[in-house]
Amino acid sequence: MKLNKKFKVLSLGMLLVVTLSSAIGCSSKESEKTYNKVDSAKTLELVKETKETLVIDVRGADAYKKGHLANAINIPFDDFEGKISELDGYKDQTIVLICNSGKKSGEAGQMLVDKGFTKVYNAEDGMEEYDYDTVKYTNVTGSEFEKLAAEDKKAVILDLRDAKDFEKSSVENAVNIPMDEFEAKAKKELKNKDQEILLYCNTGTKSSEASQILDKNGYKNVTNSVDGVKEYEFKLK
Repeated sequence: MKLNKKFKVLSLGMLLVVTLSSAIGCSSKESEKTYNKVDSAKTLELVKETKETLVIDVRGADAYKKGHLANAINIPFDDFEGKISELDGYKDQTIVLICNSGKKSGEAGQMLVDKGFTKVYNAEDGMEEYDYDTVKYTNVTGSEFEKLAAEDKKAVILDLRDAKDFEKSSVENAVNIPMDEFEAKAKKELKNKDQEILLYCNTGTKSSEASQILDKNGYKNVTNSVDGVKEYEFKLK
């Protein structure tokens, strides 16, 4: 059967439109970036990597205070979008977000991805869906820690680094208790369990361990810097 010339042109045009539409659709879909979804096991694995991972709990402050993952800082979801610029230094670092159900943390994760953050993970098993081990001490970034140390003149500032590092330079007014001596010295020297205590170290690992010891022993106002002096440019004296 012969097709007339007009029909051939129309058919070719329609085929070209369909082909281009499909190609554009695929390209658009492929260019959409999103966060990574992880279960409780992977979440815990990532959280343990304190040197590599920033954990952000996007629940409200009251829920955070009642118990949260070790090493998790708190940025409530309602404040999250406005605080993203403060996280620019973590753009290429692994970031794990968590909430009660995985919904709000997922939305927060997408906000980060849209702003160019490259390693974003959302804990699909939220705090109400998995029985995580929790702590009650507060975690903050290096910049927030520095503000607290400068503003709260009554706070005890503890440096968990080795004595040789402390002797070279330290945060102003800090007291040195190396981690291998911490548990024994803390019981003798930190008598007031309501005292504001701020802790830091080289990478956030030792100060996290010390914070957990204080937490388990009933100290109520403990704040740990998740960034150590090797990761954040503290004004050391």
